[in-house]
Amino acid sequence: MKRILKRLNKFWDETQSFTFLLSVLVVYIFVIIPIVDKRLTEVVLFFIFYFLLLSGGIPFLIRNKRSGIIFLLIVSPIVLLFSEILFKSAWITVCSDLFLVLYCISLGTIIMIKTFSRGHITAHRVLGSIICYLLTGLIFAMLYHSIYLLNGNVAFKGLGTCFRTEFMYFSFSTLTTAGYGDITAVDNYARSMSNLESLIGQLYPAILIARLISMEFTNSKDS
Repeated sequence: MKRILKRLNKFWDETQSFTFLLSVLVVYIFVIIPIVDKRLTEVVLFFIFYFLLLSGGIPFLIRNKRSGIIFLLIVSPIVLLFSEILFKSAWITVCSDLFLVLYCISLGTIIMIKTFSRGHITAHRVLGSIICYLLTGLIFAMLYHSIYLLNGNVAFKGLGTCFRTEFMYFSFSTLTTAGYGDITAVDNYARSMSNLESLIGQLYPAILIARLISMEFTNSKDS
């Protein structure tokens, strides 16, 4: 057991951890989502995605011995996702979404700390920044989905389905400020969230690039 934990910790510290997380996000967002057309398929694929996403962040939590966080972010969502498959309850789905939001925020914070730690700018730092950008889109997608489940059809206009995949599309269209207009937020909370996401989508790349260039310039000057 200790050997396994040691390997997991080593995996997290190495570049392939970022590569793994980025691959999981890219495959789910740009490959899996377009082929989902049934609720059961969507829930099962979402469960697999969540499990893979968890496997990339668990080592940090284990290393810091935060057993309470491990239980809340791993065991509880898995139980909720199984319950979502067995029982059609909006509140169970909302809880699953919110747990994923909490996990993504925690994971994004960890990656940002590693990305902006001292040292020269490397490929894995760039990958880390991309992961945080994709996690932002995922976080808002889950929030939009929760708003829809709580407020119903009046929250959004133009939705084709009520699947999470529909809100992933809307979220990344908003994050990148593409704004095609086929889906629009009507609910006040949904509007506020979409405005916030658009603002982040504009500011994040600009601030990120400026920060990375500043770090590289400072490190090169010191060396």
